[in-house]
Amino acid sequence: MEDSIERGIIKVSVIYRFIYNQQQDWAHQQGIKFDKNGYTFSLGDNLFSPLLPEVINRFQSGKGDELGSKEKRGKMLALHSSSALVANVFQYWLNRNISEIASACGASQGMTELYFEQTHRTTLGGIPPHLDLEFRGNKLKPLAIESKFTESYHRHTKRRIKDKYLDARLWTQQPRCWELVNLIREEEKGRTRFSYLDAPQLLKHILGLTKDYRPTGFKLLYLWYEVPSPEAKMHRQQLEEFKRHLGDEVYFSDMTYQELFEIIRTSCGVDENYTAYLIERYFPFLTD
Repeated sequence: MEDSIERGIIKVSVIYRFIYNQQQDWAHQQGIKFDKNGYTFSLGDNLFSPLLPEVINRFQSGKGDELGSKEKRGKMLALHSSSALVANVFQYWLNRNISEIASACGASQGMTELYFEQTHRTTLGGIPPHLDLEFRGNKLKPLAIESKFTESYHRHTKRRIKDKYLDARLWTQQPRCWELVNLIREEEKGRTRFSYLDAPQLLKHILGLTKDYRPTGFKLLYLWYEVPSPEAKMHRQQLEEFKRHLGDEVYFSDMTYQELFEIIRTSCGVDENYTAYLIERYFPFLTD
C-alpha cells in the first residue's frame, strides 16, 4: 500500500475491474470457488495443467512470492494473476515444439529452451527484476519477455528511478537509454509521460540483459493483454514513444496476448483442450 501511494497509482481503473470481474465470471462458470479477493483455494483450480517440477523450481527461486508459503498466500492463486496467465499460455509448450511458440513471439527459428522467472543481475546489487520468460537456443540471440495482464491499466502519476541508476558509466553502450533515464528522473518533479507503461522497469531489464549478453545481444518483447479502451490506447501510444526513445539501440518489440493467441490457435497440432481453455478464460471476445 505504501508503495502504491508513493508511486501515485490510481488503485482501480475501469478496465482493471473489467478483467477482475471477467476472471471471476469464468470461475463461476467452471464451478471454481474463490475468496472475496478473487483468490482460488487451490492452485490447480487456477491453471490449465499442474505446474511441472522445473517450473515450480523457477517460481520458488524467484522473489515474487508467486507460489507463497505455509504462512503466506501465493500471488498465483489470484484469478487475475499475471503469473497464472503466463503459466497457462506457455507451460503447455515445454514438452512440445518450443521453437514454434518462440517464433510466434518473434524469436529466431531454432529456440530449444524456455525458462520462467529469469533474472539478469546488474552490477548494482539488490534484488534484480524478474523477466517472466526467456527463450534460448544455440548461438541465437535470446528472447526475453516481460508480460503484463492487469498491470497495464494501473495509472501512475509518477515514475521513479533510484539514484544508483544515475551513473552514466552503466549506460555507456546505450546512450539513448541514458537520456531516457535522465528524462524520467526529471519528470519525477511533475507528471510522467509513461503513466501506463513501467519504463523504469524495462530500462532495468535492458541493463541486466546487456551485461549478460554482450557482445551478441538480445531481443526484448513486451507482451500485454489488450482490452480496447482509452487506457489501452494510451498504453500503446506510450509503448511507441518508448520505442522512439530507444531507436535501434535495443531490439525491443511489443505484442498483445490477443495477437499471440491468434497465431497459436492456427498452429498445426495444437491441443483443442488447450485452445478452448484459453478462449473461455482469456479470449472470449475473439471471433473467427
